[in-house]
Amino acid sequence: MTETKNYEGSVADRLERLPSSKFHRNFLLMLTSGEWAESLMLLGNGAVLALVGLYFGLTGSLAAYAIPIPFFVGEFFGSMFFGRLADRKGRRTVFLYNQLFFGAGMLIAGFMQQWQLIALFVFIGGIGVGGEFPLVDSYGTEVFKGHHRGSRLAIVYTLAVTAAPVIIYVTSVTHSLGPITNGVGYYSFRIPLWIMGISGFIVWGLRLRLTESPRWLEIHGRYKEADQVMTHIEDAVKKDLNLKELPPVESKTSLAEKPSNFKDIFAPDVRKTTFMMMIFQFFQSGVFYGFVTFAPGIILHKLALQNQTFTNPLGFAAVIFTGFVVGSIFNVFIIDKVERKWGIIVFAILGGIFGTMFADLSSLSEVVIFGFLTTFSLWNFSNFLHQYNAEVFPTRVRTTAAGFVYSLSRISTAILVLIIAAVFAPLGNMAIFAFIWVLVVVCVVDLIAFGPKTSGRKIEEIAQ
Repeated sequence: MTETKNYEGSVADRLERLPSSKFHRNFLLMLTSGEWAESLMLLGNGAVLALVGLYFGLTGSLAAYAIPIPFFVGEFFGSMFFGRLADRKGRRTVFLYNQLFFGAGMLIAGFMQQWQLIALFVFIGGIGVGGEFPLVDSYGTEVFKGHHRGSRLAIVYTLAVTAAPVIIYVTSVTHSLGPITNGVGYYSFRIPLWIMGISGFIVWGLRLRLTESPRWLEIHGRYKEADQVMTHIEDAVKKDLNLKELPPVESKTSLAEKPSNFKDIFAPDVRKTTFMMMIFQFFQSGVFYGFVTFAPGIILHKLALQNQTFTNPLGFAAVIFTGFVVGSIFNVFIIDKVERKWGIIVFAILGGIFGTMFADLSSLSEVVIFGFLTTFSLWNFSNFLHQYNAEVFPTRVRTTAAGFVYSLSRISTAILVLIIAAVFAPLGNMAIFAFIWVLVVVCVVDLIAFGPKTSGRKIEEIAQ
């Protein structure tokens, strides 16, 4: 039976007029909780890989890709599966399922006695991670107001990136716990995996309090539920701010949308954006992970050239990687003041410039400074990208399209990093960044030519 809408305007109008409140803060924290838990693995898979590789005596390419490849492949499938499911069944439903995949996968992986089984359950956990990123970006975009949705999502990723030092510290404490095999303790990688799994289940419990996206409900013609959710939100805002009335609804957005199929990401009004983001997502992963993957090796090479064999290269890497946190904090204050597409372009170019200087200079102080500036630029680039990837698509296909194009970046990460390692790394540091510059140019040209402007605009306006 078709429902009739019996409220004024649309939920988009009603959400846009809400003042910031405890509701928005709690919603942000519930988004952040999942991002933080899954960032433990996203940013810590290298440390876990090193411990697994040492414990099981893995060598060669197997040692380099036994854990990351299953993880990224899991993300690929999770992005497509959960992205589509969120457009069909709702944002809240998928937010619960994906955390169960992540929590169960990582928890069980920690009990396995063969590295192949660890990789299998890391793959399952990766499926959950793949669903998290496009869903957080999309759900946050649909709830936060247009003029500050960028800064709110930047806060989510600023808090999430703090998982990196936490997991690095945990692995440093656990590396010798338990019976020693090949210089590594039995619990070295198991405890970090268990912490990840338990975190996933805790987040699942916290997110039981989430409501469904009222924008999604309205698009699907579930007007009564959309009105109930919005009324609940509005009452919570009024109670928190001690208001008798909310600001008036200033406009009446017409939602000329309807439920969709997967093929609708290539519908006439969407396909230009889909193709633009497919190209961008495929090549941007090489820009980001090209530096993250090879920076420690470049530092080690520079130390060797200077005969500084007793210096811990990971100490320099740790200082350099703090640029991610500092860059994300900085981004909170500018992301809603700079047009999103130009923010992506500027910080991609700055990352290329600083990264090239990092590769070329020999003084360790200069290497640390320009390495820090590179990570600072790349996380600004990443925060702009996460927001942009969700808001360029209409609500009816937002998570389907965002998940699909994001999944391409997971596959391209493995492909492009392998190309860099096999073809360009043997030619030297500058060859690595020459290739990264090619990727930067492709991304910049793609956005300049086809990317829409989005900052401060209502997402229904962007879609039109």
